[in-house]
Amino acid sequence: MNRMMCQFLGPIVGIAIALGLDIATYPQAGPMLGIAIWMAIWWISECIPLAITATIPLFAFPLFGITTGNDIAPKYFNSIIFLFLGGFLIAQAMESTKLHKRLALNMLARLHASPLQLALGFSLSTAFLSMWISNTATTMLMVTIALPLLHKLMEDHGHEVIAPVSASFLLIIAYSANIGGMGTPVGTAPNLVFLENMRAAAPELTPSFLQWMMIGIPMVLAGITVLFLVLGPSIARLPWKHADTSSLQHAVTELGPIRREEKIVGYILATTALLWMSRTGIHAESFNIPGWASLLPYPGVDDGTVAMFMSLWLFLFKKVDGTPILDTPSISRLPWDIIILLGGGFALAHGMQHSGLSHWIGAQLEFLQHVPVPVMMLGIALVITFLTEITSNTATTQVMLPILAAAALSNAIDPLLILIPATLAASCAFMLPVATPPNAIVFGSGHIPMKTMIKTGIRLNLILAFVIVGIVYVLRPLLPGM
Repeated sequence: MNRMMCQFLGPIVGIAIALGLDIATYPQAGPMLGIAIWMAIWWISECIPLAITATIPLFAFPLFGITTGNDIAPKYFNSIIFLFLGGFLIAQAMESTKLHKRLALNMLARLHASPLQLALGFSLSTAFLSMWISNTATTMLMVTIALPLLHKLMEDHGHEVIAPVSASFLLIIAYSANIGGMGTPVGTAPNLVFLENMRAAAPELTPSFLQWMMIGIPMVLAGITVLFLVLGPSIARLPWKHADTSSLQHAVTELGPIRREEKIVGYILATTALLWMSRTGIHAESFNIPGWASLLPYPGVDDGTVAMFMSLWLFLFKKVDGTPILDTPSISRLPWDIIILLGGGFALAHGMQHSGLSHWIGAQLEFLQHVPVPVMMLGIALVITFLTEITSNTATTQVMLPILAAAALSNAIDPLLILIPATLAASCAFMLPVATPPNAIVFGSGHIPMKTMIKTGIRLNLILAFVIVGIVYVLRPLLPGM
């Protein structure tokens, strides 16, 4: 279906449903469904920029009487958005001071140079950085470090021997970036979409930053383990035991001693992460450790508050040359398209609840009560995994999570067991270069045949869908509501 056809199809189908569907119990649910389908068609086809599609609720909701402009506009700039903004500013400071490069190189330089150890070093470094900065920036950095090393190996051992290894190394980098984003709420946009949908649908069940990491970190470790079970054997079969890592050592030397601004950004990152993880404390059956936020006289502090407070210092502290670590141009470099896209999804979820569409959808899905929860989890994980191969993972979760939340709550199904697998699966697009920017970056290096990426990606998609279900099901008691 071509772009122009989708541009016409979205509003035609959407408006036809909005005007023609009459749901007696929820008068505004019909128009809301039409708007949701219009947005879904444009988001999935990407016939216009995703961020522009996200602005549809600003005019469509008031026109169809779903809610007022004053009511819907704040959804585009709520606390979750500020969590993303603050996290991105800290990530930007890491990139501008090259702290992310120093961290990666030092992790790699400390490992021995056996093929598997080197690959593991790239994987762990990539996954760790991807928890805090964008998957795209992380992949660009790690590919820049890896390519000179791979070219040196080709000179020493021949192109035919190293070519398959080059593909495996670069795929490990891209896939580790995708997997690493699962580790923290700020690791990738779908995680933030999940948090906002949970806050809107079931605030008492919304995980804290630390509680998300109790699921996310095991998922990252399991994902990397699966990655090496699939790609590791091709690296382990190499006839040599040590690689020439002089390019890594040279890169470390070129960085020189750690600079003042790198230390400042490192302290701010570590402090921010600690504040995020300890804000709500740890609550268990046998003990209770209060979070620091509960000790304050007012209860309004959340993760967005922490993110903006800590990122403020990046505009106050100076580099060695006297200029601030971040400045006015840093604001223009923020990913405003992603911010608007997130806001549009939050507005869509609010409209579905406010209009009663969520309740109506839940009532139509009563048959789910008879489906075993693990089977439902696996089906959702597989659908989302393969859907995100051809659509934006953020847009996919924006469309799917409100529907899944409505279906779960209306049928007395634990929403966390449904929404978390869907969210994690959105980061598991491994088959195609167009699926994620990390995939596109490593494919663009020219070292990875399309057949290799597809073959490897299908195996990882299928295996990790089962892994996601197992981890979420087993670790569910660590989250609220159990």
